[in-house]
Amino acid sequence: MLKPKCVLVAVPFLALLSVTTASAAPREIEALCFEKARQATLPLRRGAGEAFMANCIADLTPEPTKKRKYRK
Repeated sequence: MLKPKCVLVAVPFLALLSVTTASAAPREIEALCFEKARQATLPLRRGAGEAFMANCIADLTPEPTKKRKYRK
């Protein structure tokens, strides 16, 4: 049985996960970007592969359409 302390920590954590607006890219887009990265000639600097993947996924995913309200 779960201890009450674990439950008190897990419930807010799960609530925060469900509130986030960012979501992962679909697997098809990630697979396409991995294939493009494999075929591309990337510079030999640190983080070049990660930057390529991030830009590829950002280019292929649609922008959010709903305007977000911010607190003042």
